[in-house]
Amino acid sequence: MRRIVGTAGHIDHGKTSLVRALTGIDTDRLPEEKRRGITIDLGFASWIDGDLQVGFIDVPGHERFVRNMLAGVGGIDAALLVVAADESIKPQTREHLAICRLLRIPTGVVALTKADLVEREILDLVRLEIEELVRGSFLEGKPVIATSAATSAGVSELKEALRRELSGAAPKPVEGRVFRLPIDRAFTMRGFGSVVTGTTVSGAIGEGEELEVLPERIRTRARHIQVHGTPRERASAGERTSINLADVPLEALRRGQHLVPPFTLRPSSVVTVELELLGDAPVLEDQTRIRFHHFSAELLGKVRLIGRTADRVRPGSRAWAQIRLEAPVVAVAGDRFVIRRYSPAATIGGGVILDPHLPKLARGTREEMLELLRGGSAAERVTLLARLAGVEGISLTELQARSGSTIAALERQLDPVPPGLLDLGRGAGRRLIHEDAVRDVRRRAMEVIEAFFRENRTALGMPKGAFLQRLGLARIDAATTAVLLEELAREGIAAIEGDRVHVPGRSRELGGAEGDLARMIEARFRDAGLAPPSLSELRRSIPQRPKTIEGVVGYLARSGVLVRLAENVYLHRDVIESAKAKLASHRERTVDVAFFKDLYGISRKIVIPLLEHFDRAGITKRVGDHRRIV
Repeated sequence: MRRIVGTAGHIDHGKTSLVRALTGIDTDRLPEEKRRGITIDLGFASWIDGDLQVGFIDVPGHERFVRNMLAGVGGIDAALLVVAADESIKPQTREHLAICRLLRIPTGVVALTKADLVEREILDLVRLEIEELVRGSFLEGKPVIATSAATSAGVSELKEALRRELSGAAPKPVEGRVFRLPIDRAFTMRGFGSVVTGTTVSGAIGEGEELEVLPERIRTRARHIQVHGTPRERASAGERTSINLADVPLEALRRGQHLVPPFTLRPSSVVTVELELLGDAPVLEDQTRIRFHHFSAELLGKVRLIGRTADRVRPGSRAWAQIRLEAPVVAVAGDRFVIRRYSPAATIGGGVILDPHLPKLARGTREEMLELLRGGSAAERVTLLARLAGVEGISLTELQARSGSTIAALERQLDPVPPGLLDLGRGAGRRLIHEDAVRDVRRRAMEVIEAFFRENRTALGMPKGAFLQRLGLARIDAATTAVLLEELAREGIAAIEGDRVHVPGRSRELGGAEGDLARMIEARFRDAGLAPPSLSELRRSIPQRPKTIEGVVGYLARSGVLVRLAENVYLHRDVIESAKAKLASHRERTVDVAFFKDLYGISRKIVIPLLEHFDRAGITKRVGDHRRIV
């Protein structure tokens, strides 16, 4: 059983001395910490007792270093709240406890330190003050152990209390979750290179496996792994982990980055959250600038309230919000966070991330949707996200980035597929489209086709590219597009033939006035032979709108009745067949343009495009300035 415990409490209340008494390890490693006698940055120690392996994260208690404290407590299983008997409860005692409550730390123990420095009556009084402080919190009713690091009094009792509380703490998720290591320290070791440390919050990683440093997307691999200072082939959730990274310079690493397997999670600059304000915090106005703490990351951002009536959040209340960050964060739904006032820095609240990748939401967003994101089942959340994604649908890869669940776990959750979703593809490329989006595609397809053929009465079909563009399908993946087009064909709405879209059952012959006009123009070209009329001649001689005449000529060309040889030059197909037949007796001869002019009795204006057409058709072959009749 492996668990992580984080200390909490005011400066100089004996947190580091207590950890040393519990583990034999001095967590103050920096020279300035030794010189000043206070903890400035995170310290780490471990205690092994039979099957129990506890990693301690010793945090600074000074108000100036609360952000360092926040970097260490995001992934802990239990809090060790430290209160000095000779000083009782102080400001950072309250702030650290509030932070632990906001992060939903599940359990903990209170250590009443420096008990050897006060009388029994004072010790009892401080106990009462502690009981009042923790009332209503996760520490209510938990053991309060009087200790002395100087005499070791109470240390054994404290160890036993920790063992009892930790045995009931739920283990961190390993199976079905993406490996995540928020980096809280980076350094180099001679002969090894860059090393990062952190608390593994989910999943597992093995030696030699590929990794990615986010948000910078630096590719690397786990060269060596240590857990609680011991070499291991594999590290799992709930363990203090050190990883020696291959081919990453130290200057590219910093606290606040995330270490994950490649192509699993992705950064975001906007997170949708449920926000909780502390009871003693000031009113939080919309668009307030804040400090956002998420695991080991500290980022600046602005709070944008999205509830129906929210323009501010009052102390002790909750609100829906989107936090727009000035730098990207690596988060998944369900992650906890803490916010602090921008200046002067003080903890004012926190909350839970509902979704890390939703687009900007409008003020007055339906609260039922936000409630479902917070408390809905996996199937309900997937159904909602698929509906919000529209015609593009949502892939398992995208669901993985939002939830932190592995592709395999998501496939298990989606068996059977929730009602109302169209299921496409397999594996990571699998995509779910909501039936509302499919219905909308059907409706818009009918509208687009009807409008096109109303404006283009002589068109044989609608260009496929224009059809997809107007439907909003041009940018989605080809497999999804193909399935949606099959759906339209099955419903008898549209059929794809090559690069054209047709309406099944719709006649491709012109009727009415356009049909009469088409038959008249076809006869004009057939009768004209190799001296066809130009479009301008047709416009002058036919009492119809020029656009209608051009449309009918285009229709005849698309249907193969007329053959377009060049700009404004068309011949009837029967005329071309007659001209081709006339060459039969001259096969294998090599002749010049003058020969063709004399043979057909036509001008150069027609003979050149006609010969080029014959060249393309393989009837003639150009040889210099001559042509061989093949």
